[in-house]
Amino acid sequence: MKQYMVTRKLQVTIPKKLAEKTGIRPGDSVVFEEAGGAITLRRAGRAEFDREGLLSAIQGLAGDMQKVGPRVKDAERALVEDLSGHVSA
Repeated sequence: MKQYMVTRKLQVTIPKKLAEKTGIRPGDSVVFEEAGGAITLRRAGRAEFDREGLLSAIQGLAGDMQKVGPRVKDAERALVEDLSGHVSA
């Protein structure tokens, strides 16, 4: 059985073959469980996709963009006017 070193920060790398075999991917959460002096590691349930939360956030941003859009156009015009005074023909 191969042994793995624990780092100063108490971190251990999951061997790639075991991660692939158990379906653990970067970004996944894992759970450590202790029983009878042994520690086991298992993949935690994947987070549910929050469709309603995402939709709400997008709608909020869309409302903000309707308010910000005209201000961006005003700023662009002011910048062009200011720069045109510095450019010689």
